[in-house]
Amino acid sequence: MRHVVPEPAIAATDIDGASRVMLGKRLREARERARLSTRDVAARAGVSAGFISQLENGKCGVSVGVLKRISAAVGISAADLLADDAPVARPVLRAHERPIFSSDSGLQKLLLSRPPIRQLEVYEGTFEVGGSTGPEAYAHDDAQELFYVLTGHVEISIASETHVLGPRDSVEYLSSVPHRAVNIGATMAQALWITSHFTPPLDTNPLSALPAHQTKE
Repeated sequence: MRHVVPEPAIAATDIDGASRVMLGKRLREARERARLSTRDVAARAGVSAGFISQLENGKCGVSVGVLKRISAAVGISAADLLADDAPVARPVLRAHERPIFSSDSGLQKLLLSRPPIRQLEVYEGTFEVGGSTGPEAYAHDDAQELFYVLTGHVEISIASETHVLGPRDSVEYLSSVPHRAVNIGATMAQALWITSHFTPPLDTNPLSALPAHQTKE
């Protein structure tokens, strides 16, 4: 477990009160977009949840080193938190830089989207022969999801319905409905998950609007 840095050891950056408030606001929005609690971020960054709360409320400063750990914990750069103008787009994400999630059920997923644009999540998955999303159907969030098969043949169960999808076939469903996908073909299969979280009207600044359905402790 990472050592928790006591607050007195954290030096304040040389920024004024208004800048601290803006930094805290952006940090809170990024954390909530990533659906993380203050405890989650604190554990990842090696500080206390109380310090994260103070920082979000503009009540303290933070050293550059600690700020980099905190920004990495919520999936953005320290520059995004400190810049005069919040970014409206993310830099190119190279193939070798993509986060990879592997499971014991024969599925490997790559994250194609990333914060701070969290209303949209896109994953590419590779199923081994017989690989699946898991032994049981699962549900998550409150979003609309599109499952698109790139190669191979995948059987997807959505509640009581079962569909067999081939290349370029797709199906849409609510992510809150239990669903499960399994490769029933004789070769590896690839698919995309495109998830759209319910959001308020479009804001051109992806750091400035929080989806209404997302709440954290």
